[in-house]
Amino acid sequence: MARKKVPEKWLAYAESATQYARDVAEGRIPCCKWVRLSGQRHLDDLARSRGKDFEYKYDPVRAGRVCAWMERFPHVKGKWARGWQPIHLEPWELFIVCSIFGWVHKKTGLRRFTEADVLVPRKNGKTVLAALIALRMFVADGEPGSEVYCGASDRKQAKEVFTPASRMAKRAEGFKEYHGITFAKESMYVADDGSKFEIVIGNPGDGASQHCWVLDEYHEHPTDEQYQTARTGAMSREQPLVLVISTAGFDMESPCLELQRNLEQVLSGDITDDRLFGIIYTVDDPESIVEIDGKKVPRWTTVEAVREANPNFGVSVLENNILSDLRRAIQRPNLQNSFKVKHENIWTNAREAWMNMEAWRKQADSTLSIDDFFHAPCYEGFDLGARIDLTSRCKIFVRWEDDGKKHYYVFGRHYVPLDRANDGEHQHYERWIKQSDALEEPHRFFIGHPGPEIQLAFVQKEVNAELDRYNYQRLGFDQHQALQMEQEYKLRLGQDAQGNDKVLDIPQTWKYLDPAMKEVEAAVLSGRLHHNGDPVLRWAISNVVVKEDANENVFPRKESRNNKIDPASALLNAMYLALTAPPVRRSIYEERGILSL
Repeated sequence: MARKKVPEKWLAYAESATQYARDVAEGRIPCCKWVRLSGQRHLDDLARSRGKDFEYKYDPVRAGRVCAWMERFPHVKGKWARGWQPIHLEPWELFIVCSIFGWVHKKTGLRRFTEADVLVPRKNGKTVLAALIALRMFVADGEPGSEVYCGASDRKQAKEVFTPASRMAKRAEGFKEYHGITFAKESMYVADDGSKFEIVIGNPGDGASQHCWVLDEYHEHPTDEQYQTARTGAMSREQPLVLVISTAGFDMESPCLELQRNLEQVLSGDITDDRLFGIIYTVDDPESIVEIDGKKVPRWTTVEAVREANPNFGVSVLENNILSDLRRAIQRPNLQNSFKVKHENIWTNAREAWMNMEAWRKQADSTLSIDDFFHAPCYEGFDLGARIDLTSRCKIFVRWEDDGKKHYYVFGRHYVPLDRANDGEHQHYERWIKQSDALEEPHRFFIGHPGPEIQLAFVQKEVNAELDRYNYQRLGFDQHQALQMEQEYKLRLGQDAQGNDKVLDIPQTWKYLDPAMKEVEAAVLSGRLHHNGDPVLRWAISNVVVKEDANENVFPRKESRNNKIDPASALLNAMYLALTAPPVRRSIYEERGILSL
């Protein structure tokens, strides 16, 4: 019997996908390094698939057939919905679809990828692409009783994928009749085999046995509960798919950012996960300085960066519109972080952020040890705020280095009630406690106190043990938060040899905090502030937002009650002490160049 001829169009789709991989990997299409690595991974796997040791192969017929199926659906939104224009998959979309559906196990023929993470800026059509993939998994993937879920943090977001999928299913000629689909407000069903397509909001609980789970705008999910349910609920399916689609967000402790970091490790080859497909459209080194028309500007402000981050630039991302938004963001600092997040897929924690977090990360040095600073002048700031949440203290050691400049070495110590850390809504607290517990004293940075509140007596006991250990010059408190502890230390420490108080009140006003904020920022940007990568402090620093007054004074604020800044406040209190303290004569060890003993 003669084989049925494969439509050339199917093979053309698959070849276009591979050609896109070549074009990005070889630099013919402007893109960031993560897209280049995703394309190169596809090419490398094609070469590996020709050997016996690699268990997967690329099936161009299967890949192309899915693309042809998807292009039979009409647009249902925007200008293309006029006249029932059919959907056209762009090369980058072909690459994603062909990768998900074309890579299969050599022996079983089942799909290779059980998870696909597609991280791309707004307006690039990722929602329509997700709707098409979900429809395919719903009725055309050969899975009886298929269950497809669109999950999100709220009902409105959950319907962002379901609604266009439902509209396409209704409008595609003969589609609903052929598959016997019935429609409800927030679901679709196939009576013959029990397949269903529904939305899910928040924590779904157990019980689902999904064939496909779409997590839309994952950056808005406060926890990874839905993601974990999606992964564990698919165990009974032969070739399930968890599809994560998202832009960047404003929460640096979001589970979505953790997911992205894991994907980056896979794409860079640091870890191996042959069942995970992913692609990240963003901007390389957005804060680096480039020269455009004789002017030095941050890279994120360039047209090239916008093109790099938006694969549908000139298609669904209209050039005039996005470049107009870019010009406004350049001129208005309060719009800059929003533009970076939404249109360039760059993570940032605050809409009016204070700190350049890329510069902060560059100053992290995991080899720093507090044991090396016994003789350096030490200034410690306290933020003993809400006792049912975070409390922090932060040391700054000061040294004059060989460059003739004052350098700051920062070490934080933070505390949280275990009831708060384990309440299911603060998974980042749980993670940091585990990281901290793996360290030996005095290098732990995050301490959990049993019960519902911080035990200040324990904090004070730790400080007492350190008073003779380090070369303390000043301790600084917000007097409204720790009056009793402050008074005890004033009595105990008194004054230094010059008659200066060693324990100070630091009112939380711009008069005190403005100079501290400006010195911290300047020291970070100039490479004079060093820290050990403390994740609690990093998170708090990224939560700080500022607004200048008419005299360009700044004061730390937070955008929401969940974006804690207590550790950052402790750092600023310590910096105020370091700035205003009388000069300390350099020790004989520093004079001789012996900076640690």
